[in-house]
Amino acid sequence: MVSNETYFNATLEKLLRQRFPGSIGHSRVSNFLTDTLKELGFTTIHDEHLDGMKFINMLGIMNTQATNYLMLCCHYDSKYIADHEIYVGATDGAVSCAMLLTVIKNLNSYLLGEFKKRTDIGLLLVLFDGHESFEEVIDDFNSLNGSRHFAETELIPLQSIELVIAFNLIGAPNQIYMSHYENTFELHSRLADIEQHLREAGRLSNSHQLFHKLKDHDSDIEDDHYPFLMEGVPVMHIVPHTFPEVWHTDSDNLRNLHFPTIRNMNLIITHFVYEYLHNHSDEISRLPV
Repeated sequence: MVSNETYFNATLEKLLRQRFPGSIGHSRVSNFLTDTLKELGFTTIHDEHLDGMKFINMLGIMNTQATNYLMLCCHYDSKYIADHEIYVGATDGAVSCAMLLTVIKNLNSYLLGEFKKRTDIGLLLVLFDGHESFEEVIDDFNSLNGSRHFAETELIPLQSIELVIAFNLIGAPNQIYMSHYENTFELHSRLADIEQHLREAGRLSNSHQLFHKLKDHDSDIEDDHYPFLMEGVPVMHIVPHTFPEVWHTDSDNLRNLHFPTIRNMNLIITHFVYEYLHNHSDEISRLPV
């Protein structure tokens, strides 16, 4: 497995524009993401719903016949901030979205090959809309319109989702990642092990350690995983310990991203997803809630 940096950069370029619901950029990005999911071999669902305005969740499914699913998700919309004409939310959605598509690209031959024969496990990639509130920023409040709708309507039965991994605020320098939930602490620790092994093998860019075997179980932020957490679905929240300094400012752009961090994250997550899917079996038990 190799990190497809060219693919990531090209994907990120398509996303780095204003893309709040109702904007021209939002329409262009949602169309691009739909086309990309199809190109990557997913069965796609365009989940439109109205709640004051139209929101569009995009769902890609690998192995529609599977009984259980690993779900990877993030939001793709950007925050509407009055008087900000160039806010593109690089760390706030764009990098996570480009990274997940790159992970699938890295694993494409496996996913479209031997993985397609599996019935015990499938892969869901969900790109949520309506994450950001149209109101003024109040601490870390998010509307989570898309993920709440997804969980409430059970577009995919929640009992078939054995793990949700939600990504956000990725790409700023000097960020570290801790475990947020006890029932997925061992999986988080596995991310730290993978990072260490890749570093020892000389596969990672020269940068700081990302994943730490530390428990931060009392200070998680409300994000797209919350509706699933409330319904008892095990979750991992891949979000940095502190907000990026550029959060909700016009400086959250390409120029202020830390690409060694992003390269390493792409490779670590690619290995983790492959390992989770490849080592899965019918006998695997649902994680405790």
